[in-house]
Amino acid sequence: MASAVGVVAGGTAPAHAVSGWDRCPRGSVCLFDGDGGTGSMIAYSSPQAGLGSWDNRANSVYNRTGQHFMCMYPQAQYKTTVPNADDSICYLGSGNDQVELKGDGEPLWNGLSSIRWAHTWRQAAGGPEYRSWATPLVLPPGPAQPFADLNGDGTPDQLNRTWNGHLWFLKGDGSGVYVGSGWNQMTALTRHGDFSGDGHEDLLARDGSGKLWIYPGNGKGWFGARKLIGTGWNQMTALQAAGDMNSDGHDDLLARDSTGRLWIYPGDGHGRYGTRKLIGAGGWSMFPTVLGIGDVDRDGRPDLQAAGDGDYYTEARLYYGTPGGSIAQYGDNSPVDLGDRLL
Repeated sequence: MASAVGVVAGGTAPAHAVSGWDRCPRGSVCLFDGDGGTGSMIAYSSPQAGLGSWDNRANSVYNRTGQHFMCMYPQAQYKTTVPNADDSICYLGSGNDQVELKGDGEPLWNGLSSIRWAHTWRQAAGGPEYRSWATPLVLPPGPAQPFADLNGDGTPDQLNRTWNGHLWFLKGDGSGVYVGSGWNQMTALTRHGDFSGDGHEDLLARDGSGKLWIYPGNGKGWFGARKLIGTGWNQMTALQAAGDMNSDGHDDLLARDSTGRLWIYPGDGHGRYGTRKLIGAGGWSMFPTVLGIGDVDRDGRPDLQAAGDGDYYTEARLYYGTPGGSIAQYGDNSPVDLGDRLL
């Protein structure tokens, strides 16, 4: 029998006891063998690949975990009756959702055999914690790139900070390498290229007090001990590096202030910045996320990825750099899940 937080038998309850849906403990997903949270109940604190004696028994379900996404399946091990059959249910809710399984022709009424919930859609559907990233062009191995190539394999890569503060290195082949936890304490993160002059791409991070730190890259996709660059950076609403913007041979930093103006801080190649210069007079607040992701198509010009806001997911758009400093969108948009940040 599948392990459970507790089982409440149906029948006469003490006068002080709660009833119906309210019996389900906070932080749990509860199954009921009656409609509307009635009858016997079982409560789970973690996803269940099999339901034991509760297999094919549930008539109603209460997701009280605070997790927005939940998938329910007619077979154990999170499977449909046959591959690609349309008899599972995945839904987006508030994390405090009461679900009735009974309905005309409803496949999961007395037919639920496994259930999984998570903070993101991809995890609820069985995917990894990190957002899969694969470069849109299939290219042979090439020389290391000066920007957006943390492991020096010539392929643009990404970092993914998930909703729980975990940082993942995405090397461009769809896989993810875990870097570490605790990154939610940072209010801004940006790739920078080789800021320190040691030949490896670095990461800049601003903490809640406005201190700006450099995490020196080690050429493998993760970082060494951090070093303090400066203070007072909390006046900026966004920090983003996109490579050598002024063509002086050193990687630079872009910063957006609270009025929507965009500034360039020219790097000197030794871990310092020169005098900032205004390059955008206003209106840059419409793009909460603009990423410098290196030269994806290897045409010698830096490319960008831009993302807007969304309640539960948003769009990520890839733009190729074109002559004269312009950009052109490539292909279709791709989704970014709840709580994700691309950098």
